[in-house]
Amino acid sequence: MTGDGLRAGRLARRVGQWASHRPRLVGAALGLGMALVVAGCGLAFIVNVQSRPLVALPLFLVAIVVGVAPTFVRNGMWSPALGLCLMLLLPVASWGVSQAILNWRGEEVPATVTKIVHIERSAGTGEKYHCTLRLPNGRTKFLTDREACGVSTRVGDRVRVYVDPYNRLDFPNATPPWPWLTPAIVGTALGLLTLMAVVMASLAMGSRQRTLDQSPGSKSSVGYERGGGAE
Repeated sequence: MTGDGLRAGRLARRVGQWASHRPRLVGAALGLGMALVVAGCGLAFIVNVQSRPLVALPLFLVAIVVGVAPTFVRNGMWSPALGLCLMLLLPVASWGVSQAILNWRGEEVPATVTKIVHIERSAGTGEKYHCTLRLPNGRTKFLTDREACGVSTRVGDRVRVYVDPYNRLDFPNATPPWPWLTPAIVGTALGLLTLMAVVMASLAMGSRQRTLDQSPGSKSSVGYERGGGAE
């Protein structure tokens, strides 16, 4: 093994020893990292969903995988709680942020229907249509909404949609944004969910380390048993 390899191995062992003595700190860092990944993917989704779907959809799937992963860790209640926080964080970081942006600076503008695609639906779900719209700035966006794009819609019709004038959102809204989803409320929700994810991950890692320490054959368990025998 080369000198660089030996140094890398020693560094990895030191990091592992350091992390094993600070499980809650490591868990908090992992929780923060997972929360940032989920929130970042949610934000990237609403920015790229129509213009770059091959980027947006994989990122959204990554966020789902990261959010669901802790629920498969069978170690107390903290890991499922972490998964729940992350899964709540995803819609807040995507749909919630989009509503907050529209409430903050969204504009209602007229759009012209340039194309209609009929999407077949199975019995009981009703018919659905996919409309292509041309906005006043010349941009083309897609809309799927039963009221604004339905059976009575025709090419050339004018519909009213809500858009972000700075084009940060990659899709129009056919309905007004929810008025109570303001930037302050959504930002607070993002902060609280991120904090909860950090705390839950820290508690989960601490619980896991305690389980390992108390398991038969572990160093702390052996030391405890020897100490009890000495008494």
